Amino acid sequence: MMRDITIGKYYNQDSLVHQLDCRTKLAGTLLFIIAIFLVNRPVVYIPCLLYILILYKVARIPWSYALKGLKGFALLLLFTFIFRSIITDGREILTVWIFTVTYEGVLKAISLMARIMLMVLSASLLAYTTTPTQMASGLEKSLFFLEKVHVPIREMSMMVSIAFRFIPVFIEEVNIIMDAQASRGVDFHSGSIFRRMGKVMPLVIPLFVSAIRRSADLAMAMEARGYSEASERTKYRPLRYTSKDRIAYVIAIVVFVLLILTRIIL
Repeated sequence: MMRDITIGKYYNQDSLVHQLDCRTKLAGTLLFIIAIFLVNRPVVYIPCLLYILILYKVARIPWSYALKGLKGFALLLLFTFIFRSIITDGREILTVWIFTVTYEGVLKAISLMARIMLMVLSASLLAYTTTPTQMASGLEKSLFFLEKVHVPIREMSMMVSIAFRFIPVFIEEVNIIMDAQASRGVDFHSGSIFRRMGKVMPLVIPLFVSAIRRSADLAMAMEARGYSEASERTKYRPLRYTSKDRIAYVIAIVVFVLLILTRIIL
């Protein structure tokens, strides 16, 4: 399952989406996520999915690669569907022990699952087409006004950049530890879900030790290169808007308005 997680991995391509300014992609992703959580009709999620798939096509990212990233959220989606189906009052479909599945609950569960999937796909597209350095610069530029109220935006953007950079590193570290355990006879794929979770627990301690070691090495490397919180950092590639970004902003705003109108009209 850990090998299927692709979030945080930059997919190197020379596409139109990759060439956009990070601030444009951040704003477009934020507007889309806000819109899908305001939509109240499940049928509207179909054109939303088509919109995301078109963006993946323009970004030259295989759809199979995006669907592979959703596998890491399969357990969350299943839990969301079951939990939402049994806590919503309405017309009864099925009763198992003390739990009752309702028709209204199933509809709301499908709607919530669709929102989560669209949110993951849009956030993944942002990560696939934006390097951690660009992400940090985009956040810093977009939220610069918060520095007037003494919010440490530069430090926060650096933390986000490091977090995104280390997601694939830690996933690979987990895979290495799992392979080492498997070579010693541990089977992570047999038994009930609770037994498999119990087998995963021994991975936590070596992963925690590895995380501390990597963070200490990173801190020493940053200090050796003269990094300081108070210093003003320069950019090797400063962010600049182009005509492509203006067109992308228009498209993002139009999609946002259309989705809001569906909530009003339908």
